[in-house]
Amino acid sequence: MADILNIIHSKKAQMPKKEQFLAEYISNNIKTVIKSSIQKLSKDTGISTATIVRFCQEIGVDGFSELKLELAALQLPKEPAEYDEIDIGEDVSSIKDKMATRFKSVIDITKSGIDEKTISKLVKEINQASRILAYGVGASGLVANDLYQKFLRLGKAITYTTDFHIAATQIGNFSPDDILILISNQGMTTEISDLLEVGKSVGIKTVLLTAQPRTAIAKKADLVLLTQDIGEPKIRSGATTSMISQLFVVDVLVFAYISRYSDKVFENLKRSNKTTLIHKNKVSGKKLGFYSR
Repeated sequence: MADILNIIHSKKAQMPKKEQFLAEYISNNIKTVIKSSIQKLSKDTGISTATIVRFCQEIGVDGFSELKLELAALQLPKEPAEYDEIDIGEDVSSIKDKMATRFKSVIDITKSGIDEKTISKLVKEINQASRILAYGVGASGLVANDLYQKFLRLGKAITYTTDFHIAATQIGNFSPDDILILISNQGMTTEISDLLEVGKSVGIKTVLLTAQPRTAIAKKADLVLLTQDIGEPKIRSGATTSMISQLFVVDVLVFAYISRYSDKVFENLKRSNKTTLIHKNKVSGKKLGFYSR
């Protein structure tokens, strides 16, 4: 199981206020919680035992006893690969171990949060859609581009753009069976919110990939695919871990689509591979001296 504190941190923003308070209390009082009974924790926090049980279920443990076991495991001596902030002057071997641990952790947490029924429903919607538009801003835009390239090869009429006005224009020409897929880690990007409104105004299906399903944008989307955000190092070049989570969800969606519509997909893949081979063969021939202008 992934580090229970990472799971609590990633899910806290999605919880009601009482559970958010409980998450904060547990994170700041690990040793006290380990020694507590559920009744004592209820008394110390002013939160009902029923809410504590619901909190445990939301973070993926069977009950308060299992939560205490997970917290107790954090008190044991850590392996060198355990993630924390990178130290200035740290050697490459240590850095790669920490990064591997962090990426594994975010994938484990993302996996536990994926709703299989939502994936299956979206797979069916994608199959029926005439056109799809993928859109994201910043690092989420890279993920939108990844989704676009993968479904394009599978034979879907999908487009991707980083230009808000182009995206809005495309949506204006969509039909009710078309799909708008928006990607936003925090679910508060202005362009994402505005495009969702445009999509709603023309009656198309709207999908949001986000780590914050309780935002106003998420509540307006027809389908929400949950990603995870376990935080980033203070020194970073981009939203790496959140992007890893998003890419993982995209791949689950893509392969679920391939699994369900394999006959159609493999035929489309054959055609796309055949067309790209025309260029590859020419380039290969040119290098060998068989191709000229």
